[in-house]
Amino acid sequence: MLNIAGTLIGGLGLLLIGMGLMTDGLKIAAGNKLRDILALWTHSRLRGLFSGILITGIVQSSSAVTVATIGFANAGMLSLKGALWVIFGSNVGTTMTAWIVALIGFRLQMESLALPLVGIGALIKLTGDKKPRASLGLALVGFGLLFMGIGALKETFESLSENFTLPTTDVLTLPHVLSYVGLGLLLTTSMQSSSAAIVIALSAAESGILPFQAAAAVVIGANLGTTSTALLSVIGATQTARRVALGHVCFNLITAIAAVALLSQMLWLGEIIQRSIEGQSSPAVSLAIFHTTFNILGVLLMWPISDRLVQFLKGRFQTTEETESKPRHLDKNVLALPYIALDALTLELSRVATLSIHLMQQSLARGGISDKVDEKAAIIRNLAHESGKFATALNKTELTPFISEAVLSLMHSTQEYLLTTEICEDLSRQEDLMNRFNGCTFSDDLHAFLSAADRHLDSLTPDNTADDITSPDSYQAVETSYDTLKNAILVRTSFGSLKVSEMDNLLQFANQVKRGCRHLWKAARRLNAVRESLQRNPDGKVVESETPDTQKIVKIQKADQTTDPEKGEEAGGKRESGDDETEPSLP
Repeated sequence: MLNIAGTLIGGLGLLLIGMGLMTDGLKIAAGNKLRDILALWTHSRLRGLFSGILITGIVQSSSAVTVATIGFANAGMLSLKGALWVIFGSNVGTTMTAWIVALIGFRLQMESLALPLVGIGALIKLTGDKKPRASLGLALVGFGLLFMGIGALKETFESLSENFTLPTTDVLTLPHVLSYVGLGLLLTTSMQSSSAAIVIALSAAESGILPFQAAAAVVIGANLGTTSTALLSVIGATQTARRVALGHVCFNLITAIAAVALLSQMLWLGEIIQRSIEGQSSPAVSLAIFHTTFNILGVLLMWPISDRLVQFLKGRFQTTEETESKPRHLDKNVLALPYIALDALTLELSRVATLSIHLMQQSLARGGISDKVDEKAAIIRNLAHESGKFATALNKTELTPFISEAVLSLMHSTQEYLLTTEICEDLSRQEDLMNRFNGCTFSDDLHAFLSAADRHLDSLTPDNTADDITSPDSYQAVETSYDTLKNAILVRTSFGSLKVSEMDNLLQFANQVKRGCRHLWKAARRLNAVRESLQRNPDGKVVESETPDTQKIVKIQKADQTTDPEKGEEAGGKRESGDDETEPSLP
């Protein structure tokens, strides 16, 4: 008995080591092809499916493909939908191992195949240095050890079958089937290899120690157990990676339920297919057919519901960023009603305005928000992108001149908000600037400038009155305090109190703040003009192009394009594009 136990453990060890070497060698030999296939061949669900089958067939490890796929999804290189179909394909591709074992492992003398493979592989590995063929040599060694492990397991189970068989009945009840499914799940989870668990099941079935139906149930459990690798790999990962792992669990769970429900029918079908091809029945080949068939069945079951699954998964593990970046007012169903659609677009851009103003104010707060600026900037950009798509769709409908001008004005506002977002990102990288110069001789001027900017931003939020938003007084205070601060910085530099590099950083910082205030004011004036116009035309009547409302919108557009709004000076193309002149450095 101890001899049998030792052979069993040794065979299992050879099996696991051989499979590990084989997988590692094939992965290294494949090189960047794995990355290229996953990144480029997954643009549709059919291509993603075949990519998963192909890669898993090459590297002989669905776990490796699953972890790589989750990694690419984590890095944003794969969409959720593309990653899911790669994983679905990997479940079909992993059945290749069962076919290798059934068609080669149990039909040839292991000693005549395994040892030559180990010798040839070792020779290639030793002479290949670091070339790709060295990895192929390592894979051949793995194949050899794999077959040696299969031979040891086969011999052990045949010895056991002479004196020991598991209790069985003509037909397994559901509790019996589920217990064997649990056994397969346990084996895969503990060894982190579904292929190894399946080889054990095939070996036990081929030797007669395990009933055919019970071995099939173990195969189902081994297939379900592959999800443990996916779940372990998403600890600390992004939301997309977690959704991919949950999608993997859903696929394997649905597939397992279908396989258990149709167990007898699918085993019967496997035997029929085998007899029609070979004229005889082999438990190992029948199980390989069963393994492939129920994974293909899983793909067929997922095909019509995959889009719904993707939508379900997108609703899981949602971050604050994802929740806030969803439009709340844009509905394509109202595009047929231009005035209502314009009102919805205005409401959404009012959200963008509020977020942009708050982001600017937080960027000026002492201590900065460098850890949050990317998240909040992404929210604004996504909302601006969705608003732009909605405006494009609206422009394709039949519009009155007023609505056309209003949509154009709102898109100009959107551009101003995006420019302000870039400014906030620049300011966040200078968060220590105010602390560094706190208490210096011009710190009062710096704080006065920032306070004026904060008051100006407060006046621009959409809940303010039109007079507050359009009044030039608050922006003029920003200009005045900016000039005072600029003069103080230049004076300190001329006396040697500041280095030229410090002066340049301060002036760039102050100019960025002023630019952000100006862009937000221009955007607020445009948005407010459209809001006022809609309030004056609540019934949605056709408004001719020469109405006062349209003239007001066009007047604001022309004023912003030809003159600087706060001084009436010629702005030029550079100022209109948002690339204001920077403060010159002293020679």
